[in-house]
Amino acid sequence: MLSMSSPLHMITFIEIVRQAVSELWPCYTSDVNIVNFPPQFQQIGASGTCPHCKAVSLFVPVGGACSIAMGTTHDICNAVQCQACKKFALVVGRRMSTSGDHNYGLVDFYPAGSPNDAVDSNVPSGIAEDLREALRCRWVKAYRAAVVMCRRAIQSACVDKEMADAKLQNQIDEMATKGLITEPLKQWAHEVRLGGNDGAHPYKDGLKDVIEQDADEIIQFTGEFLHHIYVMPAALAARQASRAAPKPKTA
Repeated sequence: MLSMSSPLHMITFIEIVRQAVSELWPCYTSDVNIVNFPPQFQQIGASGTCPHCKAVSLFVPVGGACSIAMGTTHDICNAVQCQACKKFALVVGRRMSTSGDHNYGLVDFYPAGSPNDAVDSNVPSGIAEDLREALRCRWVKAYRAAVVMCRRAIQSACVDKEMADAKLQNQIDEMATKGLITEPLKQWAHEVRLGGNDGAHPYKDGLKDVIEQDADEIIQFTGEFLHHIYVMPAALAARQASRAAPKPKTA
């Protein structure tokens, strides 16, 4: 049995817990925020998207927290319960003892859950997978990878629509010339192309680094582009087929 009779052993225990759960659940903290309970309770909880039921929920601490102060840091680990589905998670927080702030900042939250990478079924599978990968990259804050996959999705759509040129810039222009996309869609596609270039190449020669806002905007443009190219035509075709179908006779 692991002894907790000294600060060193306590630190080791917390690290062992973190390492053990990380083997089962990779940790990403983008969907949750820490909730600090008053100092006298010495507990932490969380709020955000539940990794189990996907509801936006409050995670209330259950049982006592495991905490230790060593040097200038104070770490705390608390089991928490989702108030929507009643399943459990683990929150790890940290604060600097020299700051005078008794609130902890979020370090880890387990389990990680999963991103929403759903794409409409009317988008061809290969192109949909490009966008799904972009959404998964965004979820783990891999912003450069996200915009590169969006660029790939646009070019995959151009290839699917049999554009003759091999260069994406010309493929997008050709789609507009043939009336397959409108002028706004053309501009959106070029913005995705340029954003993908930023993500794929080092920060120089007029290119810029990719931040969270860039990834969100490029993903939105890509989604709208594919929606207009594939989803709306399918919806229109279904509507037209419904109108053309023989109407049932009434008694």
